[in-house]
Amino acid sequence: MTLSYEELANALEEGWSVIGLHEHDVAEQVNPTTLERSFRAELFPEHGDPLTEHNTPPWVEVSFVWGPSHQIHTGTMVTIPLELTWEYTITVPPADKRNDSELIRTLQSAIQSALRKVFHEEVGHDVLALEVRRAYKAPEARELRCLEIHARGSSDISDVLGGHGHDHVQTVIQEEYAMVNVLLQTFTDTFSPGSVGGYRSVESA
Repeated sequence: MTLSYEELANALEEGWSVIGLHEHDVAEQVNPTTLERSFRAELFPEHGDPLTEHNTPPWVEVSFVWGPSHQIHTGTMVTIPLELTWEYTITVPPADKRNDSELIRTLQSAIQSALRKVFHEEVGHDVLALEVRRAYKAPEARELRCLEIHARGSSDISDVLGGHGHDHVQTVIQEEYAMVNVLLQTFTDTFSPGSVGGYRSVESA
């Protein structure tokens, strides 16, 4: 099997519906200078409409970059880096009085809780880079619309280039989405208790 960009992108698209995620937006670009192709998708759990800053559930973007070397070396024993990048966004209303440090500590605790559910033990290192961003109602105004907590990480899926077949690619993608599922559920329990705004958790979707 020679894996292609399209097959990997399709495997990602097929995989997210299995755990109750749906496509929100997909962006694909080609860099003619480097012949690299990039894939980015915004993924939301099932939710009630419309979404506002008051009822937006935690969500995730998945992205990867596919270059000529990936296509050349698929189906061979040569291993080159191929990473899926995950960026989680958690919206916090401006009425939340926690400072940045408290929000980061809360998110770190939620991440560790999710990892314990997956690995059944403590994970002694940081797996996601965290930051707090502020969104204002207008560029010239200082009135806060919301806070956004971002958690960014990546997973190496280079072994899918080894020509193991479509089933192997699907298995790898499903394992990654299983981790995404647990993280999103934990973030929801931590930051949006009670299913705010008609949001239905991934588990019940």
